[in-house]
Amino acid sequence: MKLTTAFVALAALAGIGAEAQAVCSSNAARKEIRSLSPAEWSSTANTLKRMQDYGWFQWFAYVHTANFNVIHNCEIFLPWHRRFLKDFENVGRQFTPTFALPYWDEVRDYANPAASTVLTTAYAGSNGVGSNRCVQNGLQNGWTMTYPSNHCLRRQYNNGNTINPMYSPEYIQSLLSRSKNMAQLRPAIEFSIHGAVHLALGGDMVQNYSPNDFAFWLHHANIDRLWFVWQMQDPNQNFWSATGVDTAGKAVGLNTALPYYSDPITNMMYPGRNGMCFSYDNFGTVTQKKRSLTEENTQKCRQRPVVTLPQLPDLVEGVFDDVNNVLADSESVIKETITNLLPEPMLNKWFPTLANNNTVTYTAEDIPEAPVVAEVPEDINTHSDLSAPSLPSESFEIAGEVVDSSYYSSPQGEVIDGDEYSASTVEVSTVYTSSVPTAAPTEAPSGSESEELGSESESDYSSSEATVAVPIPSHDASESYNANDSADYSVNYQIFDVSANPDVSGLDGVGPTYLMPNPFPFTRGFIQMHGYSINELKQHYALAQQFVGDMNAAGYQSPYAKGAKNLTSA
Repeated sequence: MKLTTAFVALAALAGIGAEAQAVCSSNAARKEIRSLSPAEWSSTANTLKRMQDYGWFQWFAYVHTANFNVIHNCEIFLPWHRRFLKDFENVGRQFTPTFALPYWDEVRDYANPAASTVLTTAYAGSNGVGSNRCVQNGLQNGWTMTYPSNHCLRRQYNNGNTINPMYSPEYIQSLLSRSKNMAQLRPAIEFSIHGAVHLALGGDMVQNYSPNDFAFWLHHANIDRLWFVWQMQDPNQNFWSATGVDTAGKAVGLNTALPYYSDPITNMMYPGRNGMCFSYDNFGTVTQKKRSLTEENTQKCRQRPVVTLPQLPDLVEGVFDDVNNVLADSESVIKETITNLLPEPMLNKWFPTLANNNTVTYTAEDIPEAPVVAEVPEDINTHSDLSAPSLPSESFEIAGEVVDSSYYSSPQGEVIDGDEYSASTVEVSTVYTSSVPTAAPTEAPSGSESEELGSESESDYSSSEATVAVPIPSHDASESYNANDSADYSVNYQIFDVSANPDVSGLDGVGPTYLMPNPFPFTRGFIQMHGYSINELKQHYALAQQFVGDMNAAGYQSPYAKGAKNLTSA
């Protein structure tokens, strides 16, 4: 029998019950999609096709759309999507018990994303074609996406048949290194690699029903992995950090209930526990005994554990000849590269956790006890039907009436003017200063206390546009995908701003063979859709440009800067 109550259905699929506080008996082992064996990918693809046949892609696109305005642009973002990912993965495990959601380590492909094998017929498919921008190869070729109405899966790359440069693995590593709490990490990730990938692919990926595209799941699995990498970067400081505010400006803490699910954030924090039964291939399963928050870390001087990386291809002029052949996670490669090539002042400025010959590597035994242990719901029914729940009757009206839908699709959305997105002299610390307290309250304040916090922090974390309904284009809105408008999308964008940094000869007098490009900025439509603050985005983007300028001026050569060897959509 089909269940019609969304919460009951999804909570049951998440496998959360009275026993959920215990360590997971088994974990879905998430791998980078290119490292899957042919048999593993075949099994994954077959499972995904069955999920589509049983209505689950439609269901998850609806859930994301219904909650869109309260799960972005705030510190709910990372824990909510971790739960969302696990729900999707658990549905797949109903069909195939060994199913695990792959991730796409997209920063490996930052220099030339369209050349990634992930975006070919072998995996997720490539650019859309024709007036409706239908994807005609890869996993979802021939699929009819049914939410919000029947249409093909659509994509429209942000530079014709190519994709403009995204954020480098070095910059993402720098964000992780400089973020000291959730209130710093979340905007750093959301305003960089998160939005960049959505805008790069366009089509369904720049709508609030983006879970239609399997690339959404690959992308957000990687976002979640980066969060876990950051949690383990310094467990005493980071692991249980949930500081910040929601879209209403109210304080967020470990006891804050997630929108729609009602589960507390604390249950999302620990992969391998509390129903979050998954692990990542660059981390072992987290199952060891946890340590007390007050226990002194007596192992800080221990040597770094030996990390065995997959066989790496040889570097040619300091770069990998084809990043598709590099199977090691980008963080491990980049950490070794920057510590070997960059001088101490650069490490102190951009990679403080790697400066001063820092050799500490934390493991599961360094994870402190949870400061808040919430009760897990026990009154959750069992879900025995493989079919997705029926959508509520109002589900297709969530986003309001169709207006100028082209404003929200990547090719038509104009970028922020050059003078608004300039490489200013913004201080590195500016973007990482917040009035949000470093210690999250166990409960959100109420009454005047809550209102006072909201008034102080709202300008940093939300905007008056945050609750504006976002129009959804109909399946026949071909005018929304007019390729002739794509030129407007690159106005005022410079891949290499040599005028701002003319000295790129490097510390040794020889400049890098492949300069680090500026990442492509967000469009106005994408900014308005999420209710982002223009001023906050300006600060983050100016900082990214400053980083690029510093790295090029230092003569740093990213091993991933060449990208893939050949551009192909075959």
